[in-house]
Amino acid sequence: MKRAIILLALAVFATGTQEAWAASPSKKPQPAPPPPDPATMTQAELARATPLREGFVRRRQVGLNTQQRPDGKMEVVVITKGRGAEKAGVQIGDIVVAIGGWPIKKRIDLLDSVRNRKVGEFIPLTLIRNGAQMDLNVELGFTDIEEPIYALYRLLYEEKKVGLAVMGAEINNVLITDRVALEQWAKGVKSNLIAKWESRCLKAMSREKEFSLVDRQSVEQIMKELNFGQSGMVSENFRATIGKTLGATHLLTLEFARFRDTDVEKQRLIEIETGKVLVSSMRSTKR
Repeated sequence: MKRAIILLALAVFATGTQEAWAASPSKKPQPAPPPPDPATMTQAELARATPLREGFVRRRQVGLNTQQRPDGKMEVVVITKGRGAEKAGVQIGDIVVAIGGWPIKKRIDLLDSVRNRKVGEFIPLTLIRNGAQMDLNVELGFTDIEEPIYALYRLLYEEKKVGLAVMGAEINNVLITDRVALEQWAKGVKSNLIAKWESRCLKAMSREKEFSLVDRQSVEQIMKELNFGQSGMVSENFRATIGKTLGATHLLTLEFARFRDTDVEKQRLIEIETGKVLVSSMRSTKR
């Protein structure tokens, strides 16, 4: 009798366990949440979600550009769509007096006034519109830009004339041991590299009247006449010849090296008159 009771209790327990499992099926794995939409993110959130890439500078900006009038005042001539200036209500023709308390007396002040500010910060923008002063709060945004391009921007914002000559320098590939094959490969890489940077510079400086790009064939002809090598070094004689003959003020030299699983690209921006290297930048890419 006791044994029958025990067996009955075990049967009831087993039935209850099965019903419990049936009522509570195992959870299915949930799909990963979709990535956030940049259009719905604040500038601060977007900056945190965007790692700064090697060879780039994070340029802070309120989203406007100015032009100095004959009376010295800085007039808004460009407003970037979707940026803080547009959202705050800045209009073409407004006179910029100060950004974050920093007086705006020349174009370079647009860069320096926000250089040490945090992306996403709301900063005061003082304007004059139709003779009346007004204060707006503007969200500070950002753009990641290659180091040589940013350096060129600074030169132009300092009201300096820039005539840029772009040329290839040292091109290497450790995977190619045949000299002829290496020379052929290097020639193609150099041509593509120069074309890429010429296009980037022209696109970035399209609104800049004081920027010009020296004709590539003219640069290559001078390189050939002076027997310029592939070391990446630029002698004083070579700089002087480039500047005098072509009217260039700056050189952008490009180097490239291919290793077993990595490509390394280097850029140097050189001031021709002094030989000063304004930028020495490097970017590596896994293949």
